Amino acid sequence: MPVAGDTALHHVAELGVILVAAGRGERLGASEPKAFVELGGASLLTHGIRTVTSLPHPGQLVLVVPDGHAGEALALADELVPEGLLWQVSVVPGGRERHESVRFGLDALHDTIRTVLVHDAARPLTPASVFERVLNRVHQTGEAVVPGVPVADTLKQIDANGTVVSTVDRASLIAVQTPQGFTLEGLAAAHESAQARATVSDVAGAPTDDAEVVQRFGGTVHTVAGDPLAHKVTTQADLVMLEGTLLHAEANGFAPRSGRHSATPQGRAAK
Repeated sequence: MPVAGDTALHHVAELGVILVAAGRGERLGASEPKAFVELGGASLLTHGIRTVTSLPHPGQLVLVVPDGHAGEALALADELVPEGLLWQVSVVPGGRERHESVRFGLDALHDTIRTVLVHDAARPLTPASVFERVLNRVHQTGEAVVPGVPVADTLKQIDANGTVVSTVDRASLIAVQTPQGFTLEGLAAAHESAQARATVSDVAGAPTDDAEVVQRFGGTVHTVAGDPLAHKVTTQADLVMLEGTLLHAEANGFAPRSGRHSATPQGRAAK
């Protein structure tokens, strides 16, 4: 159930964004859930909220957070989302696995939502332009869309003993990022499918992102250009790298996550 107040939207919102922030972050080695770890003086969740609510569209943002942190997340949203934005924010507790957290987020979306973007809070510096590219491509195709960047490293296939078997041709490969975009109908159908549920519960063959869930059950997935800033925080080394990115940006007069909202004030979005 969403942790929210009045659920009536002042503006008809057709865009829903699920910000997946339920990870515990064991590999990060933090004493708190990953989404509440700070980067540049603000939590990863704060960066994500600021970026999504800067998009100039009426929308609903669903924060999927660890159980027990819903109140903290909602208080943060109240602080960050100013009067006049066209965004409503809801909060739901996450599940045991990522696919379950996404389903909980889908269940919290309003009936007016037609397009959904699923984004990882662990990619805190993802530019708003990537969200727009994904969204525009979903509207053009009516199908799933993922952002990606070319693979720079040489890739080797190895056997069980760690011996190199072959070199993989990287020309046709990309590293996929988020947000990933879908029609709500298409993503919900894939997640609600009994076959999909059986597959994602199989740890050995579990899809690693929502695009794969959709593709396994007949959907087509398109790509758009991603951005190096959409790097995922997994370890302390990732935090250090992104801290350096922020410092470099500020030194050059550009803050990727300035928190400035571009939406035109037209009334307070309910929570």
